[in-house]
Amino acid sequence: MLLYIYIIIQASAIIGFEVAALWQRRSRLRQLQRATLSDSYIRQIIKMLFSEECCDLYPAADTPIRHMALAEAMNTILSHTYGTNTTIIRELTRRYRLDTFLLNRIRWSRGPRRIHILILMSAIPSHTATTHLLQQHLRSRHSYTRTAALIALLATDPSKAIATIASLRFDLTPLDIARIITLLRRGILPIAYEPLLRSTNRNLRMLGLAIVRNFGIEIADKQLQNIISTATDADIVHESIYTLSSLGRPLGRAKVRERLSAMTPRRRKQLCRHLTQAGYSLSALRCIFSPHETIYSESIIKSYKRDLVCSTSHNIS
Repeated sequence: MLLYIYIIIQASAIIGFEVAALWQRRSRLRQLQRATLSDSYIRQIIKMLFSEECCDLYPAADTPIRHMALAEAMNTILSHTYGTNTTIIRELTRRYRLDTFLLNRIRWSRGPRRIHILILMSAIPSHTATTHLLQQHLRSRHSYTRTAALIALLATDPSKAIATIASLRFDLTPLDIARIITLLRRGILPIAYEPLLRSTNRNLRMLGLAIVRNFGIEIADKQLQNIISTATDADIVHESIYTLSSLGRPLGRAKVRERLSAMTPRRRKQLCRHLTQAGYSLSALRCIFSPHETIYSESIIKSYKRDLVCSTSHNIS
């Protein structure tokens, strides 16, 4: 009897192993097929975007694998271009009901796959009725799921972007902010930086600083100085100083020096290195850093000069 039980257990294990191996092979095959389809769709969509003659040559997408590949192709194109005409993207979404397809997939997916589909949603023009489901995922315990849901929600309902960000129950990470900036560059979010800088909401203020820094808005100088003088959040002050330095502005004002002196040694060293790499002169650095920290800056500058000399000598020879 025990022998029979042992044989059954061994046979079940072998069958289970074979089924798992078969499932993995099929999964890899589907992924390869989808990647090949996606590459083909990318070429077709680009032709449609830039050639009037191809406007009616819509790709064939009549299966779930083809729908997913098409959505991935659209996401790839929009992620690597700015100012793209979205008329064709909207028509593809409507024709193949990609928003409904992705929403159904989100409901039945988990983990990395759900995150991936949420990311695709940010590239698919969708109706505002989907916002309720996306808001549910904003409360996820997993940070990547929250971020993907946030970007999809902002893309779906850009008119409520500020209210959505202000209502978040978590602090935006640098990665979150970088993805929001990507939506701004694509022309999706109609957000002005000035109200963000004046806001008392941490997430809105951090986003405002990132906008100023990424787009080089030099006229924000006075607002940055005001934030440095009045903000109580050390991270906000730190980001404001970095943003001011990204604009190449002087940092020798009394309040700025006072804030710098309150920084931890580690943050001061990081800022010292950043300013040196940004091209601030030694005389400017001596006004805001200690002699020991200035020596550190000099060593960085000398190492750059040595690298330049070596590079130049190598090119000449």
